[in-house]
Formats: sequence, structure tokens, C-alpha cells
Amino acid sequence: MTGRDRELYQWFDRSPIGWFRSDLAGKLHYVNPAFVRLLGYDSAEELLAVNLARDVYIDPAERTWLLESFLPQGGVAGARLHWKTKQGKKLIVQIFGNVIDEPDGMRFDASVLDITELETANVELRKQREALATTATMLEIVVQQMPAIYWIVDSNLRICSSGGAIEQMLGFAPGKFVGMTIGEVYRIDPDSMKPQDPNTIDTIVMHRRALAGETITFASEFRNKHLVTTVYPHRINDAIVGAIGTCLDVTSHYILERRMVDAQRAESLGVLAAGLAHDFNNLLAVILGNADLALREVAPRGPGRVPLENIRNASLRAAEVTDQLLAYAGRGGVASTRVSPCPVVEELLRISAPTLPQNIEIRVDIDRNLVLRGDASQIRQCMLNLINNARDALGARGGTIAITGLMHHHDGVAQPDDVVTPAAGTYVELEVADDGPGMDDETRRRIFEPFFTTKPTGHGLGLAAVVGIVRAHGGGLRVYTKPGRGARFEVLWPSSFTPTGMPAVPPPATGHTVLIIDDEDLVRDVVTRMVEDLGYATVTATDGPAGLAIADCLPVDAVLVDLTMPRMTGAELVTALRERRPNLPIILCSAFDREARNCPANAYLPKPFQIDALKQTLAKLLPRSVAPQ
Repeated sequence: MTGRDRELYQWFDRSPIGWFRSDLAGKLHYVNPAFVRLLGYDSAEELLAVNLARDVYIDPAERTWLLESFLPQGGVAGARLHWKTKQGKKLIVQIFGNVIDEPDGMRFDASVLDITELETANVELRKQREALATTATMLEIVVQQMPAIYWIVDSNLRICSSGGAIEQMLGFAPGKFVGMTIGEVYRIDPDSMKPQDPNTIDTIVMHRRALAGETITFASEFRNKHLVTTVYPHRINDAIVGAIGTCLDVTSHYILERRMVDAQRAESLGVLAAGLAHDFNNLLAVILGNADLALREVAPRGPGRVPLENIRNASLRAAEVTDQLLAYAGRGGVASTRVSPCPVVEELLRISAPTLPQNIEIRVDIDRNLVLRGDASQIRQCMLNLINNARDALGARGGTIAITGLMHHHDGVAQPDDVVTPAAGTYVELEVADDGPGMDDETRRRIFEPFFTTKPTGHGLGLAAVVGIVRAHGGGLRVYTKPGRGARFEVLWPSSFTPTGMPAVPPPATGHTVLIIDDEDLVRDVVTRMVEDLGYATVTATDGPAGLAIADCLPVDAVLVDLTMPRMTGAELVTALRERRPNLPIILCSAFDREARNCPANAYLPKPFQIDALKQTLAKLLPRSVAPQ
């Protein structure tokens, strides 16, 4: 061994990297201390006694592969092999070496690195990366299924990446904005993130605020979608490198919230309308009753009759207004009879013909075999209101009103254009459509409110009454309209019916005593005088308990009771009277037909009522065996 070789071996002996020399048979000719420690042997002499191929390789075939692969190349650079220590511990090593051709045979000089821990860490890292990739894929799928999108911008507000339901929400290809700045996105579609509040700063400023460390949330509207956007800083190692934006489509929540607000407003207005109608009907009952009584005392052509008739007629027209208020509140009366819509519409068009301008064309397509169930007068009122609404929408410009009717099966699922959603079932659909200017969303939301009108001379009760009538019938109502695209009102009426017969009206009977119970002094007074004018004796009470006391001690033959009273309602009073005197004829008076339906009274008189209606009702209930007084 030359001095140069000796120095070289000394350098190898001091190296922290394992070195060895072996022959083709696997016999070791040199090992340094680091190599001995690597394989777990006690000394170099002990290690030199083992065979590399037999005692070190876990799979001897791996060494055969190594020799066949790298001998022709004259060396190996970084091959990974699986070895074992003296104790049997498995190692993953990486070999770098050269083939040396010596006179006594070929030798293999190599250095060895123990990469077991590194490979284990790499395997774990690969597993983590795969798990992260899987999670990222799943999150992307989840985000795409949600009405949400996200984007990341750098410090120059250039979009680096984006994802989510971009195409579904905004109508753009998923990667369209990548590489663009927020300002360039604005130039593509300036309305894409237009703030809902004009005082709100624009999106570019909000992104810059996020770069400064703020988190900003704001509402916006895009293509009739209501969006909530949040922009917050993108930090890496506490340094802000950009901003992250998320956008959620809250249109369905917005619609639901508006519907709840509309429902609450409608409920409040319904309570108000019902209260107004109740109080007004009491006043009308007094006016109409006194007018009827006065007319009975005036000769047919006598002085003062015309003004009294005018008072009565005005009272009846005023009663029609309160009927519309009650219809909106859903508390009006609903008959159950067979109605053919085609003749109803034809009659309405004949009546409306003088008020229709010549430049308005009416088209009617209703199957004459269609039959629905409901109150004919209220159906007539509903359709008349819709036709008049279409006429007013067309105005002087003219146009076409199309009225169609067909059978319709509804699945009971609410739709965005619903005003009243019916239960699942089969209905007769009557549609009134016009090609007028249409309505914006705000007007469309308010057209069914009582007293809301876009007409200079309107009272705002027509469409409000339509809603109440439809609700009272258990039907449905849907409105399609857009600015410049006209309006289409679809009304669903129950298609089945239950015929009801009306008994013949017997002639009036006299000689009976009628108990009149009403808390309103004026109403009680006029009803008393009306009953007495018909030939009956009367006794009065101001409330339910007083009426019960009278019925217990006096021989009354019939009771006429108001529905709405303090201390005891009319319904409670009727129930109490039934327990005491099951066969006592009871007449319930109220403007609220719906509340009176479940009351066990014998008859119902809607306020305000005329004396003729009172006369017929008493005649039906009281026996005729008593001689007139």
C-alpha cells in the first residue's frame, strides 16, 4: 500500500459516511467504522467475515439486479436498496459507487447513506399529500354543490385561483377570471359585484382593505341573485400575501325572508281590515236598518222617499266595500255550489264592454265543460277585478287581454311566483294575461295590499279582495310579470263541488218573542225596532251573561245574537244556550262568516242586513201556528 493509499484509507476511516469495497461474490475487502456502525457489528473484523449478498441484503435478488444494471455502466449513483443489520433491523440505504477493474478481479467501491428515516418521513409525507389532495377534491366537490364560490388574489389584486359553483351562480366558465385583476373583472361585467347599498365602497377598495388586514362582508346583487361576499387577508407565516374572497348565493333565504315579511304584513293588514270592516258594518247596520224602517213608513211616491232610498243604496254599496275588506282578510262568506266559469266570464265581458277602449282586444279560451266549486258572486268579483286590472294596465296604449281556462293538477309545492300556494290536488285554472308594461319586483310584492294602488283614482281593494277570495276558497294564486313583459294572473279554483239546496221560505209568523243580544247600543236599538216592525215582541240584553239570564227566566221563542261581544262571544253564548234549550232557534249576526261557520246556530245574517232578509230568516225558524197579532 502506497503512502497515498494509506492517506486515502485514513480519510475513509474518519468519514461519517459508510464506505466499503466488495468483490462480485459479495465478499467484503474493506469497511470503514461508519459502515460497521451502520450494520450494527462490533468490529470491522466481524463485518469482514460476513458475505454482503447473503447476510446484508434482505432479498439477494436485489443485489443481482444491481450488478446487472450498473456493472455495464461502470458505477451506480443513488440506487435504493433494502438491507438488514446484524440484529435484523431493516434499513433503506442509498449507494453511490464505481466498478474497479483490478488484476485479481473486479471490485466495487461504494459509499452508503442510511435513508431509512428519510424514506419513512417521505412515505408519511406522501400519505399526507394524498390525504390533502383527496380532502381538497372533496371540498371542491362540496363547494360546487353549494351556491358558493371563492377566489384568491395576490398583492396586486390579480386572481390566482378560483373555484366553486361559478358557472351555476354567475354564468361564467370556472377559470375565466384567473389571471385577471379585480378591475379587469369589472370591465368584463361592471354589474358583477355592484354593491346593493349605493353608499357602500366598491369591491376593489374592499380587497385593498383586506390587504391591509381587515375582514369585510357586504351584500350585492347580480343577475337577480342576492349574494353575500366576504373578503379577508391571505396570510402566510403572519405575512399578508393577498386576499381571499368567498361569495354565497342567499337568494332562496332572501326570498323566504321577504315572504315571511310579506306574510306578517298581510296578517297585520288582514287584522286591520277585519277590524275596520266589523266597526264599519255595525255603523252600516244602523244606517241601513233605520233607512229600511223609514221607507216602510213612507208611501211609495211620498215626500222624502227618494233621499231614503239613496241612503239605503249608498249603504249597500258601502257594504260591498267592507265585503272586499273581509275577503282580503279571508273572513268573508263562501258558498259551496257548482259554477261554470265560461258563462261567468262572458257575462262579465258584456258588462265591462262599455268601459273597454276600442284598442283593447279580448281573447277568451275557456272549455265550456269546466266546472268549479265555490261562491258564484265571489268568483265573479274576482274575475272582474282581474279583468279591470288588466284593462288599467294596458291603458291608452291598448293591447290584448287573454282569458283562458283549463284543468290543472297542482303538486302542492310552493314556487317563487306564488301568492297563495294551494294544497296538492286538481283545480280549474282561470288565467287573465295582458301584454302591458308589466311590473317591477317591488310593485309586484305590494299589489295585493289593501289600499295600495298605482292608479290615481283607485282604492287599492280589487286585488286585495282577490287574494282573500282565493284563500277562502282553498285555491291558489300565481303572478308572472316583468317590466316590459306584461302580467299573467293564474287563479286555481277547486274543481269538485258539493251541491247545496235552499229550503223554501215560509210566510212570516208573528206572535213570538225574540231576544236580541248586542253590545252596540245603536245596533241593538235599530235591530229591535226592525224586529218589532215585523210584528214580533222583543226583549234585549247588552251582553252574553245578561242574555243567558233572560233566556232562563223569560219565555223567548228565538234569539238574535251578535258574534263579537265582550265578556262572552256570540259563539260561546250559542253553545251555552244550546245546553239550556236545545230546540231554541238562534240567529247569529256578524260580518265574519268564516268564524260563524262552526257555531251551532240555526241561521246566519251577515251584517249589515236589510229588513227583508231578517223577515225571511225569522219566518223560516218560527212556527206558523201562532195567529198574527
